[in-house]
Amino acid sequence: MQWLLKNLKRPNSGRAYLPFVDGIRFVAILPVVILHANERFLRYVYGEHNLEGATEQVSYLISRGAIGVMIFFALSGFVLALPFAKGSSNGPFSYKKYFTRRLERLEPPYIFWMSLFALVLFLKSNIPFEQLAGHYFSSIFYVHNIVYADFPIINPVAWSLEVEIQYYLLAPFLAIGYFSIKAVVKRRLMLIGFTALFIVAQHLLGWQFQPFRASLLGQLQHFLIGLFAADLFVHSKNWLAAKHRAYDLLGVISFAIMMFTWTDDMEKALLFSVALCGFFLSTLKGRSIPQILSFKWIPVIGGMCYTIYLTHLPLLELFYSFIAKIGYSTTYFLGLTISLSIALAMVLLSSIIFYRVIERPFMKKDGMSQVIDKVKSLFGKKMAKTE
Repeated sequence: MQWLLKNLKRPNSGRAYLPFVDGIRFVAILPVVILHANERFLRYVYGEHNLEGATEQVSYLISRGAIGVMIFFALSGFVLALPFAKGSSNGPFSYKKYFTRRLERLEPPYIFWMSLFALVLFLKSNIPFEQLAGHYFSSIFYVHNIVYADFPIINPVAWSLEVEIQYYLLAPFLAIGYFSIKAVVKRRLMLIGFTALFIVAQHLLGWQFQPFRASLLGQLQHFLIGLFAADLFVHSKNWLAAKHRAYDLLGVISFAIMMFTWTDDMEKALLFSVALCGFFLSTLKGRSIPQILSFKWIPVIGGMCYTIYLTHLPLLELFYSFIAKIGYSTTYFLGLTISLSIALAMVLLSSIIFYRVIERPFMKKDGMSQVIDKVKSLFGKKMAKTE
């Protein structure tokens, strides 16, 4: 077991490893997977029209799992801001190195899975090749939301990755500008004020609706909360060192508030952002929550979230459509519990394999070069054997 934990742990790329960060990724990915499993269970097995009373309420609560995406956005804001919050000791900032590293880290697994799922979709559907190719290349270059004003048809969850890329492009400039303000209280108040004003403007201009919702215009406030959390983490260490259980309670309450304020209303959007900030505060200053987030398998599974995110929806589609074909007779609670137990195990086990083989090699520093060298070496050995 220890061997497995060691070999699945996120590799050290030269920065200090923060287990609670991967723990937050676990908290973000789990409700998203459960949400999509419930949607497929209702679509293929139970039927949404059969929901009533308690089953309808439970299904509604599960649907709130979409807040995991916003937690991912805030976490990206946090992680991308950390180097700028700490200050660079490796010379002037290089935008080329910054973006190249992210392309080398994220692009190979993304291209692999989108290509595979595109091929499966082409073989199983009646979509003309030219039409599918347009969707494919729009997704590969992270502009599907812009070109089609809709979620990607090859893998719908990829919409959020397009938003992530939009923020990646801007993050260094936002962070450099923010941390250039040396007065800590002043810059934090400015960020809080700007975030609130942005949410107001967002709703006045209708950016909370599609197609703008699936873009940085509809999600920027969540990344900014991560930027604020990074500022606290680096520049308020003495305050954060005094852990308190009250912040554990704040985290639980904040998570619950997020579940019920994830709507299109401006007032609730403002409250959602406050709650998201409260949740991140609990991960930094709580006593129990940081320990839970750093406990054994939680950060390990969270570290695989990119693979889980890219692969879970097609796997769930396959699993629940298979159940529909073989037939069923069950109540909502029993059917969802049994199928979800199987589905979660299936997603986890497959993700462990996919992560280890496809994603993890690119997470290491110079991972792309190492992978290319291995491929060349294997190719050379095969050529030698044929000769």
